[in-house]
Amino acid sequence: MDSAFEILFSGQQYKRLYEKKCHLIFEKYGLTKVEIEILLFLENNKQYDTAKDVVDLKFFAKSHVSKAISSLITRGLLYSEADEFDRRCVHLKISDEAKPVIGEAKKMREELLTIIYNGISDEEKEVMFNIADKILGNIKEAIEKED
Repeated sequence: MDSAFEILFSGQQYKRLYEKKCHLIFEKYGLTKVEIEILLFLENNKQYDTAKDVVDLKFFAKSHVSKAISSLITRGLLYSEADEFDRRCVHLKISDEAKPVIGEAKKMREELLTIIYNGISDEEKEVMFNIADKILGNIKEAIEKED
């Protein structure tokens, strides 16, 4: 039987809870999980604003990111601006129309974190975050060695 750590680490239980919480936003706005994640990523990481940034940092497939960005632009939730120094580089910007979606998604994420961190002290969270950073570093290093 898998340990609780292995089950948690696989993310499947979190994914199920996340999708249950997101379901109302999916239905209300007709958006996909990837589209919502892209909006949140761009909102929370102003310095990363290209499709390549989304692919590299969120680990989504290029095809999913491309399709989601096209859909978000078509719906008027994102717009693009060419880089002033390199016209090949396109920066993604959040439109005012996306603000209600982002607001609801942030609220949903806060509710999710409240559920997840219930009964966990700040000290325990700090230890967990430090361990998670080390694990992610190990994974990233191993992936880079394989490439």
